[in-house]
Amino acid sequence: MTANSQKKLKFYIALQGNHNPNNYIKLSQHIEKLGFNRIYVYDDLFYYPSIPILTLMAEHTKTIEIGPCLLNGFYRHPAIITSSILAINEIAKNRTVLGLGRGAFFDFLGMDSSEETTRQAFEENVKLISHFLAKKKEKFEGKHFNSNENAFLRIESANIPLIGGTWNEDMAYITGKYCDEIQIADVWDIDYLNRLQNSFLIGNCESNLVKNPKFSIGGICCISNDEIKCRKKVVETLIVYLPYLTNILDRCNVKYNKSDIETISKLSKAGKIKEASKYVTNEMIDTLTIWGTPKKAAKRINKTLESVNVNSIMFSVPFGIEDSVEKNVELIKNELLPLIK
Repeated sequence: MTANSQKKLKFYIALQGNHNPNNYIKLSQHIEKLGFNRIYVYDDLFYYPSIPILTLMAEHTKTIEIGPCLLNGFYRHPAIITSSILAINEIAKNRTVLGLGRGAFFDFLGMDSSEETTRQAFEENVKLISHFLAKKKEKFEGKHFNSNENAFLRIESANIPLIGGTWNEDMAYITGKYCDEIQIADVWDIDYLNRLQNSFLIGNCESNLVKNPKFSIGGICCISNDEIKCRKKVVETLIVYLPYLTNILDRCNVKYNKSDIETISKLSKAGKIKEASKYVTNEMIDTLTIWGTPKKAAKRINKTLESVNVNSIMFSVPFGIEDSVEKNVELIKNELLPLIK
């Protein structure tokens, strides 16, 4: 019997910030009613921010976990992140999680987006938020973030689970040192998932701060009984993110032409999605997403679960080919999840 068969898998839904804010009330209630365990809200630039959306969700749900996925210290200072998540937790008592990561799209704002810089900032961000949550009254000195002895919480703190979001081995190691859970996104290569988990657990063992670390996988998914439309939809979604996911392709030994990625980036930014789609291969899709009919998707997920010790699976946009998020997540719930062993 495998470790996965001895425990109950949890299932998460991740929503973009592209809906009318009031729509998140009925969306979150519907997802909660379907029995999912957690809702993430992305905090991407130029969409509605996650914090006010999560506040609405906190007010109108009762049992489901909620949290941002993910926040970084550059767009919001760790002090603001800390007080914001505690405010949400006051409404959704013991149902709040905090997703943290390096962040993305810094190039849009002319900011330093080098891997070393954002990785260092992520580690300091997690450490400083933990510092604030512990109500420490002492200096914190880092390269990117600092605080003095007067910088401490004036409000009630809480035990907020910290989730590190990444697809990078170095980041997985840092996440293991300080976070309760790691959320791997857009990786479906079994060998690479095991490498990420190994880095995460090494970090956990070295720090010994978290006694029961959780490993979650998932990301972009599209489930439909119409496989042709399904592939088209998942490709259209993947195109926007693909230029930022080449490191995954490299680590998974996926062959591609760099000039094709550059072409995809230029075409997608120009809104020419149909033209960009021609450069996306099946190997790219299979490495980075879970897609297809419920039976096909379940087969891939079950194969992964046989080889990787997983606690939860996150499903993210586009979910399916229907215009309604509700219909798409209903299909995942009713036709995919029963097939997952």
